[in-house]
Amino acid sequence: MSHIIIGTAGHIDHGKSALIRALTGTDPDRLKEEKQRGLTIDLGFAFLGDDIAFIDVPGHEKFVKNMVAGVSTIDMAMLVVAADDGVMPQTREHLDILSLLQIPSGILVITKTDLVEPDFTDLVEEELRDLCIESFMSDAPVFRVSAITGEGIEELKTHLLTHLSKNERPNRGFFWMPVDRSFSVKGFGTVVTGSVLSGQTAVGDALELLPDGKQVRVRNIQTHGHQATTVGMAERGAINIHPIDRENVHRGQVLATPGYFSASSRMDARLSLLPGSPRTLRNRSRIRLHLGTDEIMARVRLLERPELSPGSGQYVQLLLERPTVAMRRQPFVIRQYSPTLTIGGGVILDANAKRFRKGDTSRLVQLKALEKQDPLELIATVLLSDEQLEWTPTALARKTGMPEQDLVPLLDTASEQGEILAMGAGKKTRWVHRTAFERLKVLTSGVLTVFHEQDPLKPGISKAELKNRVADDLSASLFDRALQDLEQKGVIENIQQWIRLSGYRIRLDPQDQKLADRIETEHLENLFQPPDVSELSKTLGANPAAIRKVINAMIGQNTLIATVEDFSFHKEALQKAGKRLIETGKSEISVSEFRELVNTSRKYALPLLTLLDDLGMTERVADIRLIHPDSLQKMIDSGIQ
Repeated sequence: MSHIIIGTAGHIDHGKSALIRALTGTDPDRLKEEKQRGLTIDLGFAFLGDDIAFIDVPGHEKFVKNMVAGVSTIDMAMLVVAADDGVMPQTREHLDILSLLQIPSGILVITKTDLVEPDFTDLVEEELRDLCIESFMSDAPVFRVSAITGEGIEELKTHLLTHLSKNERPNRGFFWMPVDRSFSVKGFGTVVTGSVLSGQTAVGDALELLPDGKQVRVRNIQTHGHQATTVGMAERGAINIHPIDRENVHRGQVLATPGYFSASSRMDARLSLLPGSPRTLRNRSRIRLHLGTDEIMARVRLLERPELSPGSGQYVQLLLERPTVAMRRQPFVIRQYSPTLTIGGGVILDANAKRFRKGDTSRLVQLKALEKQDPLELIATVLLSDEQLEWTPTALARKTGMPEQDLVPLLDTASEQGEILAMGAGKKTRWVHRTAFERLKVLTSGVLTVFHEQDPLKPGISKAELKNRVADDLSASLFDRALQDLEQKGVIENIQQWIRLSGYRIRLDPQDQKLADRIETEHLENLFQPPDVSELSKTLGANPAAIRKVINAMIGQNTLIATVEDFSFHKEALQKAGKRLIETGKSEISVSEFRELVNTSRKYALPLLTLLDDLGMTERVADIRLIHPDSLQKMIDSGIQ
């Protein structure tokens, strides 16, 4: 049998604590005030063998907050009703809470049978059956017990030890333990307790205390009252953590694997009101949100209709008054702000939601998909959300609520089918939906179109600037892949480090064309000693800014070839230099030899050689250049591209 956590529920003074004491020999009432008043105020804990943990909850209406914190982490409920009292208000409210929290199974226990005749107990059982007929406990077994006489206790204990089904809570791969108690132990420091709802941790592990994000380390572990080296799913754990003071730890926090979760004040959810809710819920109503072991004040933004009627449900955005963390599909309960009364509950669909824009029907479609259990559809929905393009397996696991070890094979299959793309490899792999990738390419070509309209005389845009305009948070590998696809399909071209739309050509107006012709003449007349902007300004009597604008256009037209200096070479200079290099018949040449070959100074020879290096016509090795005749001849025949 696997580990399982059972929680009590029921009205005050119906014998829940006495029942736990009879089953385990442990009194779950641990506080002095509880023992003095004979009243359960806070959560109590006890164990039956090594596999069953009990959480005993208070039954008084004043302590429903504590009750919800206790049953939010259980696998099975034990609804207790006293034979001499029958079904009472907290019986009903506790059953509603258990149903809203989607507790998978339960047991019905009628206590204090020694106080009434069997016929009266029959009536109580009938009343209890009627109460549960439309709930998850409709087919639950009923046990009649007395903690005083011992009637039925052994039968119930035997049932618990031998007939419990396997725990079916999904293990999501990461460690997740909502904190329900914290205290200090002299010589050890801070200890937190809770029910482990996912994963496992061991002594020495690093964990994160959320939502604060404090990094802690596991010093010691106890589980089910025994010293242990690990604690795992469906076990109660008492974990000694350091370095952190007891004052900084409280119920409502979560101890989790580092790096998986981030705090949020906005969560999208599916919310339903109980049929017995006293009133309609209006937009932005203030409520008490019970999430895990925490209670948070929040407002409910209704996303589909302006009101939510009793017995109905809709998608909502929970606007929390302080940030917290949650898992996807984590159930929650809401209670009326005042007077406090349980009115509904639901499941978290997105624990790190963005602000909802009024009329955003696409977001409602996404939430509908997030609500479904189809894993491939869920993965596609997350990958196509507007949060980001690339997702790591860890980020996807956090967003989908699926274990990472289950997620990766699905991603691999979808990748083989071409639905999603894998960027990178191994643990650094990032996943992109094919549709999102196509949108990225459309966006990129659209940005280029706008660029050409705004700067018609520029030859193109640098890759770095283009990436910044498209989305500066893109990874270089994804952007390069998009550019590669666009270039292969003839949408864009990459010329001299400039990216532009294929077929785009700079066309100068008559006045600029006249200036361009004069600039070209000056370059042709001084082929290997081209004038810089200042010299052209004096010679042509033109404004330097106008000359720079036209030179940039000529570079884009591939008439001039830019260098890192403040001048450019005419393309004919490279072709003639290449022809002379071939004619030497040499396989290598020094800078001084090249300078003499083209009859220029070192000031111009070095930039010209660097251009030839960049174009692959020559290759620098130490202080010489290797000559590549085939490449040079191709350049001479076809021109510079």
